[in-house]
Amino acid sequence: MIGSDGRLVQTAVIGSRNSGRAIILPTDADELTRWRRRHPSYTYWCGTQLGGCGNELSDRLYRDKVCHFAHRPHTSCHRTATGAASADHLFIKDDLAAWAGRNRLKGRATSRDLGSGPGDAVDFRVGAARQHVRFQFSRLAHAEWHQARQRLSSESATLDWVFGPGTAHPETMEELYDEYGYLLRFRFETHGAVRRIRLRAEDPRRSTDWVPLDACAVTPAGLRIPGAEPRRRSGPGPAAEAGAERGAAPVRRSHEEQALALKEALLTAARFRTRPTWEALARTAGSDLLGLSVPDRVGLLVGVEQAGGGEGSPLLSALIRTGESDPPPYVGNVVAAVGCGFPATAAVLRRWCQREADRAFAVHGVPSRTAPPRLLLTVDGQIAAQQSAEPAQHQTIVHVKGGRVRQSAAPPKPEPKGHAGVPLLRDTEIRHALRSARQRRGPRPRYAAALMARAEEAMTRLPEPQRTELVAEMVTTRRWLDSRPDTPARKPKESRRAKKTADAKKTAAAKQTARAQKTRQGKKAKNPLLGARPLPGVGDARPKTRPK
Repeated sequence: MIGSDGRLVQTAVIGSRNSGRAIILPTDADELTRWRRRHPSYTYWCGTQLGGCGNELSDRLYRDKVCHFAHRPHTSCHRTATGAASADHLFIKDDLAAWAGRNRLKGRATSRDLGSGPGDAVDFRVGAARQHVRFQFSRLAHAEWHQARQRLSSESATLDWVFGPGTAHPETMEELYDEYGYLLRFRFETHGAVRRIRLRAEDPRRSTDWVPLDACAVTPAGLRIPGAEPRRRSGPGPAAEAGAERGAAPVRRSHEEQALALKEALLTAARFRTRPTWEALARTAGSDLLGLSVPDRVGLLVGVEQAGGGEGSPLLSALIRTGESDPPPYVGNVVAAVGCGFPATAAVLRRWCQREADRAFAVHGVPSRTAPPRLLLTVDGQIAAQQSAEPAQHQTIVHVKGGRVRQSAAPPKPEPKGHAGVPLLRDTEIRHALRSARQRRGPRPRYAAALMARAEEAMTRLPEPQRTELVAEMVTTRRWLDSRPDTPARKPKESRRAKKTADAKKTAAAKQTARAQKTRQGKKAKNPLLGARPLPGVGDARPKTRPK
């Protein structure tokens, strides 16, 4: 059976009429046969989210023509889009949900009906940050796009519009080329029974490569695609558009206002676990930051850190990077100015900033987690060899006659076997300790192996997603240990069946030994003269009587 437009029905949803789980039916008979064997309990529907009638479909297998879905007899359906691309708006929702989960974004994807069907557009919104990405599936007139853009901009902090094939009006394209320098595009590629989205940025002269969602990122300035650098990024809100008009005089802000705006931009970057450049910060915190000299930048960043969250809080300046992903040299001056020491080399600064960025992601990220310890710098600007990862003990003040006595909160626990030389770490710190153990000087394999034992114990106590992160770090450390010649050989792990068999053999041998000993003890000693004639005189002896 074919659709109302004369085309074969190639897409459906699985499970129910209102399901959002889409499928493209394999068109080859052998592929469909294998699909049926793998999923014998699936039911297929002409889903309402596809614009269909909501009735159940059957999958038709043919050897002489293309396999397709078909309605049951005497069913009326006016669904217009039935090809492989008719479920793209459902496939992109699955891709966005998985991508948001991997990047820990609290985002939600919603389909929009703009007049021609439920798949005209898909909106992806990041909750607290009020960031919005719209994927446009249907063609939109320039006036309609401009009106929709003004409405969405007033509701969002950032707005990015991604267009499908043939959906952008030429006037819309010219306006976006003039404002950003490029236009965002998407397309889909078929992989088996599903389709996956690819994105790129293009302008009249060149385009970037098509990349999957995992290669993109949502930054404080909006959606970012590898290889695309915006020429000019003004905020989409009405106030930002008014400030970005040609010939508008730049607004001069005080040092305190600049520091506050810069701090907010850095906190947003930490929340999304990104490391922005100074130019990206200027697009978010204000274009007047671009013209600042290096000493002025250092002074501004020092002001941001001094107005931070107190002693021991992560240094937000460590998030700043250059185009090569290295920290700018002037960040070292900020580190020294706030009393954390002065990194002697670029390598030390890079490693110190990476740890501090991890701490900022842990504290300000969503969800938050326990931050790793800060790397300590020696007097000569090197990273201290022994980094104390042991948490400070809580102490209780006990008032007694004659003074006060300090008592620890809990008695010291005995050191578990196999953990010698490993400090007592918190469960959430073991992952970072494993990473630093691979860079440690001295007997690293033994120390890392002892840390692995600690990690195995912590696995049962950690919640998700910390458990998943620890497992990934353990796998990397185990590969690193196996690749080193100085790693002590591991004993092969005995299976449960082999262990039960060995225990049974030991028990049987012990029972047999006990039985043999019992048998030997129960037997009487044999008479050596049994069956032999006594010697003359033997046996004739009479007991001597004592004379009366």
